[in-house]
Amino acid sequence: MSFWQQNKDYFFDAIVVVVVLAGAWLVYKLVKRAINRFSKSRNLAETDPGAYTRFRMIQRLSAVVLFFVALGVIFWLIKSTRLNQLATAMFATGGVVGIAVAFAAQTTIANLVSGVIIAFAQPIRLGDHVLIEDEFGTVESIGLFYTRIRVWDNRRLVIPNKVLSDRTIRNYSVVDPRMPALVALRLEYGSEIEAVRQLLLELARAHPLFIPEPEPVVQVIDADDRGVTVRLVAWAADQPKAWTMSVDLREAALARLPGIATPVGLRWVQALAERRFEPEG
Repeated sequence: MSFWQQNKDYFFDAIVVVVVLAGAWLVYKLVKRAINRFSKSRNLAETDPGAYTRFRMIQRLSAVVLFFVALGVIFWLIKSTRLNQLATAMFATGGVVGIAVAFAAQTTIANLVSGVIIAFAQPIRLGDHVLIEDEFGTVESIGLFYTRIRVWDNRRLVIPNKVLSDRTIRNYSVVDPRMPALVALRLEYGSEIEAVRQLLLELARAHPLFIPEPEPVVQVIDADDRGVTVRLVAWAADQPKAWTMSVDLREAALARLPGIATPVGLRWVQALAERRFEPEG
């Protein structure tokens, strides 16, 4: 008996493995290419982050499904009774092995299911500005098991999808991304409130990140024995721009306040400085 006749079954099994895996890999590449081409042609990352998130999740799920199907086909075609039985169990009910794996990987499966729910229910989407775990950042990726948030100081917050689905998420981008820039000033009694109001409105309207709707407003929101609190509410296109705008307006307002208003504490600082440099008699 020749070498080929003695080992043809092994050669056949090896060819089956290579062909099936190559076929699964080719199908995945075609799916990935189709999704990428469709996303780029529609510019979904910019125009529709929700659809872009769904397509990315479909791409990842297709890899898992194709691997599972390829593995089942290999077990079915290889000349091994046990592997044939395992393939039948995989395609029918998952078999004992599938149940055991499910119990051993409950957290992993929970993360996977939560990832799919997040991708399609979309409490967050790729590119959204969110506040999670007292950390503000941008959704960078939504994977099968973990979601990655790029926080404001360029760190990455990696959160298991199950944890993410159980927590309250503050999303600054869903529905309407506009956010107010808030500038609160504590002023002494006797300050010219109307002049301060006009100053703050002038600074807000002149800022490059300012948007005219809703209208900006300046209100006296508090008064006690120390003074009054005046707050500007001016709107920007999104939360990061609103933060930048509030910082700029606060600095500009403090530079122009002397002469029309006195911030609480400033008079005490000035008196302390005068006393410090007063010549000794």
